[in-house]
Amino acid sequence: MALRPPGGLFAARPGEPGPERRGPDPARTPGPRTQETRTPDARTPDARMPDTRTPGLWTPDPRTPGGRVPEARTAGTWPPDTRLSDTRLPDTRTADIRPVSSRPAEAPTQDARTPWSRSDALVGRFRLHRAVGDWLRRAAADRPVAIVLDDLHAADRETRDLLADLAGGPPTPGLLLVLAHRPGEGDLTDALAVLARRSPHRVPLAGLGEADAGRLIGSVCAAAVDRRTVHALADRTGGNPFYLLESARLLAREGALVAVHEVPQGVRDVLRRRFDRLPPNAVAALRLAAVAGREADAEVLLRASDADEDELLEALEAAVEGGLLTEPRPGTVRFNHALVRDTLYADLSGLRRARLHGRVAKALRELRPDQIQALAHHYTQAATSATAGLAVDYCVRAAEAAERRYAHETSAALLRQALDSFDRLPPDGGDREARRNALLAGLLRAQVRMGAVAAATETKATALRLAREAGRHDLLVEAWTAWTEPTPWVTHPYGSFDQAAVDSITALLDRPGMPAAVRCRLLDALTYELDCSGRPEGWEAAAEALAIARAEGDPRLLAMALAAQARVHDYELASELRGATAAELARVATEHDLPAYRWHAEYLASSVAATAGDLPALRAHVEAAREIAETYGLAELLDVGNGQLGMLASAAGRTEEAQRLYALTVAGLRARGSVHAEGFAALATVVMALQEGRLAAQLPLIERMRTVYGSLAADIHALALVDLGRPAEARAARAEPAVLPPDYYRSLFLTVRAMAVVALDEQAEAAGLVEELLPLRDLVAGSASTSIALRPVAQSLGELTLLLGRPGEAAGHFRQAAAVARRWESAAWTAEAERALADLGPRY
Repeated sequence: MALRPPGGLFAARPGEPGPERRGPDPARTPGPRTQETRTPDARTPDARMPDTRTPGLWTPDPRTPGGRVPEARTAGTWPPDTRLSDTRLPDTRTADIRPVSSRPAEAPTQDARTPWSRSDALVGRFRLHRAVGDWLRRAAADRPVAIVLDDLHAADRETRDLLADLAGGPPTPGLLLVLAHRPGEGDLTDALAVLARRSPHRVPLAGLGEADAGRLIGSVCAAAVDRRTVHALADRTGGNPFYLLESARLLAREGALVAVHEVPQGVRDVLRRRFDRLPPNAVAALRLAAVAGREADAEVLLRASDADEDELLEALEAAVEGGLLTEPRPGTVRFNHALVRDTLYADLSGLRRARLHGRVAKALRELRPDQIQALAHHYTQAATSATAGLAVDYCVRAAEAAERRYAHETSAALLRQALDSFDRLPPDGGDREARRNALLAGLLRAQVRMGAVAAATETKATALRLAREAGRHDLLVEAWTAWTEPTPWVTHPYGSFDQAAVDSITALLDRPGMPAAVRCRLLDALTYELDCSGRPEGWEAAAEALAIARAEGDPRLLAMALAAQARVHDYELASELRGATAAELARVATEHDLPAYRWHAEYLASSVAATAGDLPALRAHVEAAREIAETYGLAELLDVGNGQLGMLASAAGRTEEAQRLYALTVAGLRARGSVHAEGFAALATVVMALQEGRLAAQLPLIERMRTVYGSLAADIHALALVDLGRPAEARAARAEPAVLPPDYYRSLFLTVRAMAVVALDEQAEAAGLVEELLPLRDLVAGSASTSIALRPVAQSLGELTLLLGRPGEAAGHFRQAAAVARRWESAAWTAEAERALADLGPRY
């Protein structure tokens, strides 16, 4: 079947004749010839007959009784079946064959009755069939004639008998019959047997291939459709053109998320009509199969069904014959299209759906006990107190299996299901609080591994709240120590500090009798809360944790303690210690197959390389970290890698590439609900605007940053106002300068502050700022974060000392800035430093 949507697009199924060859040439064929088209699914809405119709062909009007359609007509479709026998025939003696009126014949009078109306039914029927044959032979003798009968499976008996007589009669040169029907529907056994004697050309219609499906979808959607969405829709629809068109329209209206998960209403209506034609036992079998999934084991269906074996098999066979199911292998049935399964499933009431899930789960447990994930799904969907215990057990087991293959998102989803089912468990006298806390701890770890740090933080907060409500210190310790995976960025909003969390962990550490390994994990939790604070309690906690881990001899505990040590020490001034820590962590993680810690070691090493300006090493560590993240499906760590590449592109002046990579980073962070998504997006945008001299245009964004980060954004706010020629407002914006945290962005914020001081000629502030920046002289501002790089710190030192009237000192800083810029392969930074040095004159 050919499809012609607006615009002249022709999309053909594999093996289907293209527009250049529609079938046998009736003028050269000693007919009548038949071309049988087997159509397994709903009619295509815009698939109409060619617009050029041969004069003299019989063209009934489906809107009148003479050409009535025996099934409800879908809007925009070619009428399915037309009753040949209800059409008044022309006078066969007329030489000029003209189109026949399809209006019903008026009631015959005594003087004007058709010849066959005066005879018995058999004689009349015989004469009718002969008259139709004679009429078609006369028409075909004048010019080739093609008769197309669509939806033959819906034809009435008289139409089928007339067709059989026509095909079984004398040959009619120049006559072509094109018949379309769905396999397994209607009573076509006798008619098809007669047609088989003519050796018809059979054209089984498969679905459109993915490429043609993409073209069809593209003809409906104004915006470009990505390949993943095209693949999903082609798979869901099986390439059926009608299903594809309806899905494409849904995609254009509602977007990909809806289109790939919901059934379009038009498709749903057509499928329901098909289901209504099936025997009740076939519909019941299909519903049970829909609950089992896209593919179902026939033995499981038989065990779960309340029908006997013969009845169920007959029902499944009817669905296979009707093209609703296929048999991909012995003993298995599969829905031809996901849309069929989804429609059946959605039409079930919640109560019946849950009951059927329970029956499928029971059958699976008896017959296929190793299908853990399927059992978890069905017991969860059964949603009863009687099955809740089994649901929790199978969900936990399936989650553990998912973790072993690094399917972290699947593991997290299964553990959420386990928690939902846990709420349905009746009281059993066990320790419910401890069991719930264990489930929450497992969920938290899975969320961290999948990169959903914000969700993990919420899960931890829930576990802590429940532990406090229960008044149990053991549950508090378990909640605090459940976070066992390293994360590259702080786990709380940037610039914030939770003193209550520090106090809670410290109080637990003061309790006697705690096992050494548990204490080590609790110390690690404390370092997370003290991350980027620069407080000595963090150094002390990391040192004690490292000592315990070495004494315990547990490699995972040692990896955790090494990460904690790197976490609390200065990102920009403790490069030697952090480099040694990264090297030991890489060795431990590699020897004991700890992929998250292997990645963390590469991340730490990349930060050390950035502070040293060693770009070859930096690139190598970034690439190694990306490879680990891709191999083990560590999604958030891939986001970090995109940010690192964005920093390198920005430093090299490849602005468009940097913007693209930063956009990927932000999109990933947003998708995982990261607390850093919006802050990083704003910071990257503002820093690139500052580098390109267009900061003033970002004032609205900077003002929004000011409302979130307060005085941390004061200096960048002042610079934007200076660019707009509003120095008084700029000075007011800096009235309360922030105390900058000693973290990976310290040099960045200090450099921005230096630029504001120079722009506002604040000499009184310049001297103190020089002292703060001198230890960072060899760095590129922000590079220790491996996400943002503004300019060499030495460039700002040169500008500050020049402001203080110390040009000789400024010249030394500008030379250092040029050297750093060349190490970073940044032409723009190099040119800026050399220009500043040249402006000092030949004396310097």
